[in-house]
Amino acid sequence: MPADTAAFSAMPVDTGSAVCPVCGAGDTRVYLAGRDDTLDTAEFGSSRRRISCGTILRCRACGFAFRRVRSTPEELAELYRRMDTRVYEAEAPARERTARTHFGIVRRYVTKGRLLDVGCASGLFLGIAAQAGWQVTGLEPAAELYPRAVQRLAGRGRVYPLTLEQARLEDSFDAIVLWDVLEHVASPRAFLATCASVLSPGGYLFLNVPDLDTLQARVLGSRWPLLLAEHLNYFNRPSLRLCAEEAGLRSVTFGRRSVWFSLEYAAWRMAQHRIPLAPLLYSLSRRCGSPLVPLRMGETYGVFRRP
Repeated sequence: MPADTAAFSAMPVDTGSAVCPVCGAGDTRVYLAGRDDTLDTAEFGSSRRRISCGTILRCRACGFAFRRVRSTPEELAELYRRMDTRVYEAEAPARERTARTHFGIVRRYVTKGRLLDVGCASGLFLGIAAQAGWQVTGLEPAAELYPRAVQRLAGRGRVYPLTLEQARLEDSFDAIVLWDVLEHVASPRAFLATCASVLSPGGYLFLNVPDLDTLQARVLGSRWPLLLAEHLNYFNRPSLRLCAEEAGLRSVTFGRRSVWFSLEYAAWRMAQHRIPLAPLLYSLSRRCGSPLVPLRMGETYGVFRRP
């Protein structure tokens, strides 16, 4: 990662550090205590050099959890724009396997039409959808990932180097996907409301989020690999349903799916989170060609519909 990347002061947003951004209740407890004075690129994204998730509060009323000190949307946009993507891109074969899993979920409910991928990264999911006949649009603010998405689509769709808030979309879509997105946004309820506003009546929204009620989260505790600096929000199914309903969406179903990684990357991530035997696994993976492996990380995917 470049040595001159800037650190950003984390600033409180919404109604206050102890008020739940989903249900508005003020009855929160400390779920995990951590350092939350700054958020910088050394602990941001797949190329992170250190782990720091900040202090996380959990709402006693709805079960939603959130980083107590949260960066502003402008700071987050700048961090994503300057994010080091080398490790992320090195995992492209595994990420494509996961994208195909996600596309399989979408086509259970919608088979064609207009699709919006918010946070489309290098366009793997968009490319799969375009090849299947969808009319696709992607949003990707990361400076290094946006041109790769444009190149991958090769004119079969549109990609904009913008966040959802910046895009001000006027089109309507039959499907919107938020793969690994909602945990990153400052105001998840407002973000889903914006998505709902550009979703056609009867259209579907698909997303996945870290789930605090999963076995992985409960067993691993502070070593759970989804406790990351860029994750501002942590859900369980009741809080995710409430967040979507407050945004005008109806819950259809929830599920769990595997995510694909190279064994080397998975072991490296686990070692960063101090999971026992992970350094040994990392050493072995580098000697065996690092095959792709499916893992359950402790996430929930949700399917929602606009009435």
